[in-house]
Amino acid sequence: MSSFFTVPASQRKRKRDDRAAPPATKKRGVDAKNDGGKTQRPREREESISGSDMDDDEINSVISGEGSESDSDDGETAADRRLKLAERYLDNVREDVVDEVGFDAEEIDRDLIAERLKEDVDEFKGRAFRQIADKLSFSTASHSFFRADTQSTTSIAVHSPYVYTVSKDKTLIKWELATPSGPDGPVQDASSKRPPRPQRRKPKQVKYARGVRKIAETGEEHGHTGSILSVAVSPSGRFVATGGADKKLVIWDAETLTPTRTFTHHRDSVSSVAFARHISTMSSGEQLFTGSYDRTIKTWSISGAGHAYVETLFGHQDHVTGVAAMTIDQALSVGARDRTARLWKVVEEAQLVFRGGASKKAPYKESNIDCIAALPPAHFVTGSDCGSICLWSMHKKKPLYTVPLAHGLDPIPPLEELSQEVDSETAAHNTRHMRPMPRWITALATLPGTDIVLSGSWDGSIRAWRIPEDKKSIIPLGPWHPGLDDMDIDGISQKKAEPLIKGVINDIAVFERRPESDQPESKDYKSKTNTQPRGLCIVAAVGKEHRLGRWKCFATNYDKATPSDGRNGAVVFEVPFTSLVDAEADV
Repeated sequence: MSSFFTVPASQRKRKRDDRAAPPATKKRGVDAKNDGGKTQRPREREESISGSDMDDDEINSVISGEGSESDSDDGETAADRRLKLAERYLDNVREDVVDEVGFDAEEIDRDLIAERLKEDVDEFKGRAFRQIADKLSFSTASHSFFRADTQSTTSIAVHSPYVYTVSKDKTLIKWELATPSGPDGPVQDASSKRPPRPQRRKPKQVKYARGVRKIAETGEEHGHTGSILSVAVSPSGRFVATGGADKKLVIWDAETLTPTRTFTHHRDSVSSVAFARHISTMSSGEQLFTGSYDRTIKTWSISGAGHAYVETLFGHQDHVTGVAAMTIDQALSVGARDRTARLWKVVEEAQLVFRGGASKKAPYKESNIDCIAALPPAHFVTGSDCGSICLWSMHKKKPLYTVPLAHGLDPIPPLEELSQEVDSETAAHNTRHMRPMPRWITALATLPGTDIVLSGSWDGSIRAWRIPEDKKSIIPLGPWHPGLDDMDIDGISQKKAEPLIKGVINDIAVFERRPESDQPESKDYKSKTNTQPRGLCIVAAVGKEHRLGRWKCFATNYDKATPSDGRNGAVVFEVPFTSLVDAEADV
């Protein structure tokens, strides 16, 4: 009896039934009979984007990466949706160009549109570098201190108009920033006879979350059981991530401050968290980086569909105290006592190591590198415990420029405080080897795409710096340092003046204020005049203790009448442009 396994090989071939061809699927709303389901795109569409220097991925990035890879219910594919969004974006840019230029010449219009698209792509990828430091008026900056009944504020994050602060007593608070008034003061309704109300200056508390919270729907408990050390908000403003001393990473809904997921992948304190500045079109979520005392950096994907752990990066030999996102799939980190900064290339599975350490001629040696901030696409700055700020390039292993003693030196306390000897000569002999100690850098922040760098120290001082166009040095921006008002050229305190900010600067966040009339999304884009000033909004987290420990508390060495204890909370600075200051003077 023959079977399939006993017949000759030439006869094993199975016969395929002559069946009808499968029905053709609809693609782009066209039947399969019409030229195989393929249609040619209109020539006008191709010509509408031929004048730009962007590829498809860049156009998708500019238009926020909308659209999915699946077909919609009406037969429209993802490619069609991306094309429509690109055409809509081009129409908006064309209207803006026509409004600015005043006429619609075809060739000039095409060149201007291409130039505008190139500027947008450069800004998205970090290639744009605007020199705005010389236009800012730091001397006329206004400030406002705000706080809640919490312990030391350890970190701060901004997504305009909201600010998120965390503290050592497991508290996460959402604040709403006040909008600064224009040169003419508060806007008054013409029909109202009452005088305009004074405008609110301090941020308003919106939401409040503390400790562990139980989710009613699932019965799960999410939240922190220890001090919260770091916070970051996603570029879309939908999610807030916090890391704590309890080894937990908690993802919160930014609207309601409801914890949605708690991760316990780290084996030690989560000291730093940072989101990538833009949303990748190649992934399904927003990219998050976390650094921990367990010497690792982990990457995460955060989205509305779900949050997921992605990968762990190894290399540091000590606690990871700072993490910053350079671009998508690239992160920066510093490793405290291993005195290295590292650039992680996640996709390439590679890392670049930058070794710190002051030169042999430096009067103060570097022990820790605690802070890092990115200057995309190829530069970054670091701050150390010896008070130095270094500018680095990803193309060189040594710093391009170093500012020693960026925040000056602490004065030596009086002899009666240093020694218990009654005899002044004996006390002076015992303390003869003492010298002023540098104020270490506790916070760094940059405004990507601009030349602004901000630094903070344990003594409550914030200073602004400028990166020149060649990106080879760091230049101080005049005498603006709101923590200390009396400094000499060398940065050493000469007068025992009371500081403006009484506390350790644990974190700094900054963003550029743009008037609503400059935003194309505004309903009154074409008719509304500038009623809000442009400038920088700087928000700093202030605490009595350093965010990572208690080895150095805030204490003033300026005057006996000055209280030695600081304050917990945050401070916001509104820095206008010089043109607005001139306008106010004219009024």
